[in-house]
Amino acid sequence: MTFSQLFPGAADFVANIGKTPPFSYIGDLYAPFGAIHLVGLALLGGCVIVMNLRLLGAGLTDETPSTIERNLRLWHIVGAAIVIGTGLVIGGLNAERLYTSAAFFVKMVSMIAALIFTFGVVNAIAKADGQIGKNTMYLGAFAIALFLLAMGVFATGDGLNPGTFYIIAAAYAVLFIFGTRTRWIALGAFVLLFGSVLISYWIDGFASENMALQTWSIAASWIAGLLFVGLTSFEIYKQDATPGGRVARLIAMLSILSWVATAAGGRWIGFS
Repeated sequence: MTFSQLFPGAADFVANIGKTPPFSYIGDLYAPFGAIHLVGLALLGGCVIVMNLRLLGAGLTDETPSTIERNLRLWHIVGAAIVIGTGLVIGGLNAERLYTSAAFFVKMVSMIAALIFTFGVVNAIAKADGQIGKNTMYLGAFAIALFLLAMGVFATGDGLNPGTFYIIAAAYAVLFIFGTRTRWIALGAFVLLFGSVLISYWIDGFASENMALQTWSIAASWIAGLLFVGLTSFEIYKQDATPGGRVARLIAMLSILSWVATAAGGRWIGFS
């Protein structure tokens, strides 16, 4: 799925974006904007990880969620402003290419979900020290739907699906950090599944087109994804006896992964 498929009538408009001011004046400054964009992602990503790990019961546990949210609020806003501002410039200068890119579609849908998670859901939960209201829950459900849409395109898109490894790897890393009962199971399963894929390609050649290896790579990803869902559900269920607390932890995990999917989608634009 791409934006060209959703909005086929916008082709002429998109083709002229890079030729009109202010984009026509700043074409030579593309590289600095790209570098600043990465700085913004790093700043925002750091805030997201710290805040969501606290909701998951890891990291800065000596501080209340509301205290951490208050201390990170400005940096959340600054990071998001840098990412969105520089992203508009980068997107305008590459409009035609991005218009037909499925990876860009994944990036944008994931980013919308991530922004909703961060500013509309996670920060609201943190301000209430882990409590979640009905409106926040509805907004979280909408963000989850967007994230699942993006992951569906990522997992099934031709040439895109290898990029889902980034999200799977990040998911297991977070599970290893906050998990107390399943972290070693998660680590062992991840090493076994993807270690076998890596060794198989190392033996057969990393440029191998062996269909059996490709099939196993896809199967390993699906197995890892389903196992992650099971292990994470078990951890969340055991860590908190309150329904609201469990929902908050689920949203915290998905918030992190939505930002990882945003970064992975952007990285995959150049590969797909």
